Amino acid sequence: MTQFGRFGGMQRMTPIVQNIIIINVLVFIAQNVLPNATTLLAMYYPTNPMFKPMQLVTHMFAHGGIFHLLFNMYALYSFGTILERVLPAKRFLFLYFFSGLGAIAVHLIVGAVTAYTIAGTPFINQEMALSSNTLGQVYFPALVGASGALYGLLAAFGYLFPNTELMFMFIPVPIKAKYMIPLVILVYDIGFAQYGLDNVAHYAHIGGAIFGFALMYYWNKTQKSDFY
Repeated sequence: MTQFGRFGGMQRMTPIVQNIIIINVLVFIAQNVLPNATTLLAMYYPTNPMFKPMQLVTHMFAHGGIFHLLFNMYALYSFGTILERVLPAKRFLFLYFFSGLGAIAVHLIVGAVTAYTIAGTPFINQEMALSSNTLGQVYFPALVGASGALYGLLAAFGYLFPNTELMFMFIPVPIKAKYMIPLVILVYDIGFAQYGLDNVAHYAHIGGAIFGFALMYYWNKTQKSDFY
């Protein structure tokens, strides 16, 4: 998606957004130069021997390919630049990581519930995962990408600027943010998550949006005097 109009066209990149983009680019270069870098940085199910606690954060800076990186960084630039201008720097940074961690929390909870439903325990191992395609989809995948954090920014943007018109890149039909953002989550993420139509972590997207919206709502309702 892209947005202009209300904010006067292309925006000059803000410091935190710029630094996050630089880190993501450097990590992507490392992924393509250093052996096993992606394996170390990606997020695995906690009972997988490949899991390390640091992956709760590092997976947000690793990406699965150049187009994955470019799309996410464009989204960060588009929405993050605006949010960084209206939020204090520390709050913007907290929003980003809070949304990213909330996204992975929801992703892991859904995986644990799925494992418990099938195996009677969330503590599955490789043998159990090999015996069931569904358990395998919980246990084996390596999760990478900033999308969960970005969905939090997207939800925060929708909360702050509900009447700003947004457009899908290739469908030039402007729709207000308060309609467009829920539409994306309902049709794309909830729909695809239900039917497993791709290998995207849709529940992480949903989790990031929920956490980002909830944090923005909390800040606005409890500390409105110093919100901006």
